Amino acid sequence: MDSEDGQRGAWDRLYLSRGRPWRGTSDVSWTGVLPGMSVLDAGCGNGKTAKALIDAGARVTAVDFSAAAVDSCAERMGGRASFVVADVRGLPFADGTFDAVLAFHVLEHISAEDVPGAASELVRVLRTGGRACVRSFAEGDLRSRGKEDVRGGILYRYLSEDEVRALFPTAREVFVRTASERTRFGGERVRVEAAFQKI
Repeated sequence: MDSEDGQRGAWDRLYLSRGRPWRGTSDVSWTGVLPGMSVLDAGCGNGKTAKALIDAGARVTAVDFSAAAVDSCAERMGGRASFVVADVRGLPFADGTFDAVLAFHVLEHISAEDVPGAASELVRVLRTGGRACVRSFAEGDLRSRGKEDVRGGILYRYLSEDEVRALFPTAREVFVRTASERTRFGGERVRVEAAFQKI
């Protein structure tokens, strides 16, 4: 596994070479986010989730540790959200800042030893009663080459429902489920979707 700087460099190169490596917007309908809520998009990447949250009427703050990703999002979305370079393992926000926190396809790119700390940060910045919503690649996904691999300098891990559940021991489980869909090329995308409420 590359160092943290190596991972950041790999993500920066991806966004500099292809500003929007993934098209479309994310489905946030299952997160419980309502208009007017203050929401953190933790690990905003190319802005798919931030755009969906903006469209849902949320007040959005989005972070990513890749400055190239943040710059790309800020350029495309202007003043419709606040974009900040920050690492989910040490978020620069006070306890209880947000009504909801979304981390879509983030935790699977963090080393196993660092993931519990990142999950704890997601809960820390939530207000009491707020939701942490997670989407992660799951075992059996078409991209999977085992439990963990590195491609283009980027770590990919494939998580089970139980592994995601174990990351949020101090929060109330709202649901944890596995979702799958067939691609037009016949492969299967498999992911864990989960929501936890801060108590």
